[in-house]
Amino acid sequence: MPDYIKTLLPPEVYQHYCYDIEKMKALQAETVGFKAPDVVGKIAPEITPGKYTFKDIQTKPGLKELMIPLMYEKFFRQAGPPLGGTFSEFEIVPTWQYYNALPQLQATLKYKGKAKVDDQGFLDWKSWEGGIPFPRPFGSDRMKAMQFIYNTEMTHRGADGLIAPAASKGWNKKFDPISGSIAHMLIFTIAGRVTDEPLGWLDERAKSLGEFQIRGGPMVQPRDMYGNVTLIVSTLDPNESNKMYAYAAMLRRVRKMSGTDSQDTVVGANVIFDDSGGFNRKLSPDQFPYEYKILADREYLVPAYLVPGDTFYLTSKELEFRNLKMVRRPMIVVELIQKDPAYVYGRTVLYFDKETFDLFLNESYDQKGRLFRVAFNFAWSFNPATGIRNPAYLPSYNMQVEQTAVNWSPGIVPINYWTRGDFSLSKLQHFTK
Repeated sequence: MPDYIKTLLPPEVYQHYCYDIEKMKALQAETVGFKAPDVVGKIAPEITPGKYTFKDIQTKPGLKELMIPLMYEKFFRQAGPPLGGTFSEFEIVPTWQYYNALPQLQATLKYKGKAKVDDQGFLDWKSWEGGIPFPRPFGSDRMKAMQFIYNTEMTHRGADGLIAPAASKGWNKKFDPISGSIAHMLIFTIAGRVTDEPLGWLDERAKSLGEFQIRGGPMVQPRDMYGNVTLIVSTLDPNESNKMYAYAAMLRRVRKMSGTDSQDTVVGANVIFDDSGGFNRKLSPDQFPYEYKILADREYLVPAYLVPGDTFYLTSKELEFRNLKMVRRPMIVVELIQKDPAYVYGRTVLYFDKETFDLFLNESYDQKGRLFRVAFNFAWSFNPATGIRNPAYLPSYNMQVEQTAVNWSPGIVPINYWTRGDFSLSKLQHFTK
């Protein structure tokens, strides 16, 4: 994987986003209270760094103990239908410390303890001023589970503005192509800004309305969708829905999407809009409310961050991940039980990294308890010099009809000149021209 950030940015801009790596590591440990290498290695210690294949299942039972059940049962096997995104071999590498970008860590420590929750665990958004809101989750299991979700949804990827190409392709259970698209992914953080002026809130509108982030998705392919745009403005207030808009280029019309529209599937993926990026649902006491539980607090064997120089890829015929590196990571497993029978999912299980609060896996079950859709943030790209990270390979599945889709977005780059005006629909609809 190339170092896209260093290659594409002018040298002076690149240096603006580079920080002392050892300082980031030290502040990360101070922020969360541990280093990942110090808290793993307890489960199946006989599984040591080295190369493994699916044939080792017969002789190394510790692999089953270490891996997430769904990954072990459905994807660690010889390549072939009905599901893609499998892996038949991998290399375990020693656990290393993951870290956030320096400005985000400094903001977290500066505002540590200021973010508050109510007696049900919902965020008092006006108490949050910046950084990771709950670097050391506290309280009951319900509250801790909610705080892990808040940490993930309010994560900072290392720059206030980020852009990347995003390609996706889908296949049926016979591996016949059924969909394909190319879009731009735009992420503009407008609250808790730490890398580019203005710092903190972007403007008074963001502060008064509790707007957190704007995401844009101008479409390039397929041809009949060229120029279509989705726009999501996420809000911090538990009582306010995220705002979602869709521009249809053929009709030259903008539609504001409702709460039920957010349950529609995203083009070229097996996820709903509510789960774009892995999980994007509003934690609300009234709108599709949940019960929250912690199912596990333990280490798992998962794909390691991709860093410049890695050669990880997906084969075009067998849909198999190759050159995969796996690593022991401390993780939290959270269960959400939906109280409203009108919602598409009755139950969702989320796997989070405890060190960075990155979301790795979303397992969503229908109202009858059957596994419906699965979304992985399977392989994250990570730039050690800047602390910038982003999900680079995102396989998703409809398990009931055995469809596979994979989204690729490895080349994320900071943008430091965006304004709110750049995210008006009139601007975005011309983005691809």
